[in-house]
Amino acid sequence: MGVTDITKLDDMQLSVLTEIGNIGSGNAATALATLLNTFVDIEIPNIHLLDFDDVSQYLGGPDNYALGLTVMLEGDIQGMMLQIIQKEFAAKLINTFYEKEIASLDDISEMDLSVVREMGNITTAAYVNSIAKMTNIFINITPPQDHIDTVGNILSIPSHNFSSLGKKVLFIDESFCISGTQIKGSMILILEYASMNVLFQKLGLPV
Repeated sequence: MGVTDITKLDDMQLSVLTEIGNIGSGNAATALATLLNTFVDIEIPNIHLLDFDDVSQYLGGPDNYALGLTVMLEGDIQGMMLQIIQKEFAAKLINTFYEKEIASLDDISEMDLSVVREMGNITTAAYVNSIAKMTNIFINITPPQDHIDTVGNILSIPSHNFSSLGKKVLFIDESFCISGTQIKGSMILILEYASMNVLFQKLGLPV
């Protein structure tokens, strides 16, 4: 029958998802350090299975303005990686390449967004490669799409793209240290139920 309700995952299945988040975060920090050519450290991420409504509260509330990057997962599994970037993170990224004052996300230009998208492409690929290596499955990713909007609107994007999503997602709350500056980041893994079953089967878990 397989997974049909993400709230009913057993301890082993939840442990696997948590391990994917841990490994992916570490690989993302390494990839980010290479991109920025600077030291990047990361604390052990806080990983939660959360309701969409609770995710918005973690991100400052549904009316908080943020920059979202969506990357579609294709191939043996279908889903989405949704990265939420606050103004401070975006400013730190951009100023690593060139000096620019960013008082709000409205100050971000198309050139600035290209920097952020490149970061999103590299860090998402690090997560996806972690999943692919653990499971020996093929996953392709699409180029990141950026969305500067309220958190509530950004979080509504997955439901417009998939038909069999539950009300909960895997929320990875990250804390990076980039050149001595502490930066918060958030990555959300969203998989269709059929893809989650493929993931667990490849890891030898009963579904």
